[in-house]
Amino acid sequence: MKKTRLFIAMLVMLVAASGYAQDSYREAVKDYLTAIGQFEKTKSLFADMKTLFKKNNQLDINQLTQRYLDERFEDDMLDSYVSEMAEIGMSEADLREVTSLVSMPEGKTFADHEQEWMAEFLAEFLMPFMMLEEDEAPAEAPAEDKDWSSGGLADLLGKPVQPRADIDPAYAAKFKDVILESPIAKNIMDAMMKRMDEDSSDESKKQEERKAFTDWMVPSMSALLLNSAYGNLTLEDLDYAAKLYANKSYCKLGNYGTFDNDKLKMSYFVLKYLDWMKEQGATLSEDPQDAVEFFKLMFNLDNLDIDK
Repeated sequence: MKKTRLFIAMLVMLVAASGYAQDSYREAVKDYLTAIGQFEKTKSLFADMKTLFKKNNQLDINQLTQRYLDERFEDDMLDSYVSEMAEIGMSEADLREVTSLVSMPEGKTFADHEQEWMAEFLAEFLMPFMMLEEDEAPAEAPAEDKDWSSGGLADLLGKPVQPRADIDPAYAAKFKDVILESPIAKNIMDAMMKRMDEDSSDESKKQEERKAFTDWMVPSMSALLLNSAYGNLTLEDLDYAAKLYANKSYCKLGNYGTFDNDKLKMSYFVLKYLDWMKEQGATLSEDPQDAVEFFKLMFNLDNLDIDK
């Protein structure tokens, strides 16, 4: 009987220790996300997503969205990130080390400048494809039947992007060493190319379209990143980035580039939000203009005139 009681007591202790470890890891993830401002950044995304729902006199979309943010948002986001961090091998010690790095004063400055850099980069990278969506096909030729590789996509993209002539050569060299040669940049590029390979098709037009895009993207990517960084990332930012990329724990985060595409889109908690809103009676809008407005808000493209 004593052995049985001892065995049960040990089981209870193990379960309690396991629960503590999970809670401790979840707290480490929360501290990291707080340090990089991810909660606030994602909250602003949800504030923009309310534009995707139909206006309804019986439902207050703003009020419903706020309810979700107050009641469910943090738990849904942590559920997603805890599983993803564990999947790429981030230990609690890794998370604590990275949190300490990104909490440095220069880390806060770098994060702000990095956001401005990425907003400009995305605007430049996505502009041709936004123009492509606006290009109406003739009635007798549906958009999916257009030959983008001949007089279409290739012409629209034009020649590969070149580095701006006004960029300081010393800055360009440092940017190349720190950013373009970093494992994180390489992982992102590899993930993009892998995704394109997964979308391969035997259809000749699709192959030509993919080749036109690849021929433009591969030589353009480094110039697009450099051009958008100049004026946004300072030399001090590059020094700090070099410190980040030399840290083994931080480099594990580069494995985000190997995630499934749905995870890259943070689909888990986005879908949680959409499902919750629909459960409350909200209906997604079918107006394409609402999707365009969401896109502009999401990427800080308020001044972009797509009609031009």
